[in-house]
Amino acid sequence: MCPTKVSGEELSSLATTMSDPKQSFTAKYDAARLYIDSLAKPVGSLGTLEDWGARMAALQQTTNPKADSAACLIFAADHGVAKDTIEGGMNCSAYPQAVSRKVLEALDHGIAGASVLSKCNNVQLRVIDVGLADGLVNYEWSGNVVRNATSRIKGGTANFCKGNAMTVEEVHMCLAVGRAETSKIIDEMELDVIMFGEVGIGNTTSASALIAALIGANVTAVCGSGASITRDGINDEIVARKNDIINEALQFHSSLQLLGNPIEALSAVGGAEICSVVGGMMEASKRDVAILVDGYIVTTAAMIACMIDPMVCRVLLFSSKSTEKGQMIAIESISEMAAANCILGDGFIVKPALDMGLRMGEASGCITSVPLLRSACAIVSNLATLNDVLSLEMGK
Repeated sequence: MCPTKVSGEELSSLATTMSDPKQSFTAKYDAARLYIDSLAKPVGSLGTLEDWGARMAALQQTTNPKADSAACLIFAADHGVAKDTIEGGMNCSAYPQAVSRKVLEALDHGIAGASVLSKCNNVQLRVIDVGLADGLVNYEWSGNVVRNATSRIKGGTANFCKGNAMTVEEVHMCLAVGRAETSKIIDEMELDVIMFGEVGIGNTTSASALIAALIGANVTAVCGSGASITRDGINDEIVARKNDIINEALQFHSSLQLLGNPIEALSAVGGAEICSVVGGMMEASKRDVAILVDGYIVTTAAMIACMIDPMVCRVLLFSSKSTEKGQMIAIESISEMAAANCILGDGFIVKPALDMGLRMGEASGCITSVPLLRSACAIVSNLATLNDVLSLEMGK
């Protein structure tokens, strides 16, 4: 058990700010950072932990933030662009589309990567099928871990090189599913922090297309190897093919106003699982629940959520640097939106905490980061101030 910290003037000042309903999030964040600077350590010496601790304190409006109750919500769906060419797709991935369902079967049995990581980090796991391809396997989900969404895109999205991936109505449906499932799990588990993950063969191609379409980034600057990378390195041929596919898609949709238009972009080149994560993030922000952000796909969803509602910026805690180069472009866009909307406080950090070469997906990066977030909360709640330490009398 952590010791109780000595209370002083610095803590009382922070408590006053946190309890004041007239104070903005940024004001509370800055007050928490000022308090953390008064703790018994060199200023800024705990880096990202200080930002996370201050962010949790400001969101929970308390001097004793916590991240005890944590859950991971994974959305899964298939992409038409990933289908084999004989089935009308573009064969954009090194893996067949059927792998998506197999990953969900492993999650349902508790033997997948996210299952193992969730158990060892005391994170509750829930997986929602919002649009896997039908007819691949006749498999009934348990309902304990994997569940069907109340509304889903039957058979997955369409090939976005030949038409829109989804209708605008389907985009709004997936956003609503994400919000509803997020609201449900927050209420059921009284969450302090939520994580979002994704499963869907071909979704790095969709994410790259979304970033390129929404902010006008060069395709080669955002498009990486996805799941095709091996111990021998990046398969340049697959990356070149993905570049060609995305360029073909953007050329097909060139008559649409996709730049800075998240709903139209999601309709044109998005994925059902990405839409659902966007909706979930917007709901978590509305509820002032912190989000540990996973790698490339989820960061792309975070960028889109911030475009729709810039206040989402304040709840995003970036856990892991992806091997996909487009992630940092999306993070830079989020940072610019936060600054433009005056959400950035003094010392506000918008960069991933971990750089471990993680690229598995399934929310593996953010689940792994949960102990770091709990440490950040403990620093605010339990670390003594410098004045507390200096006032100690030896032997008493």
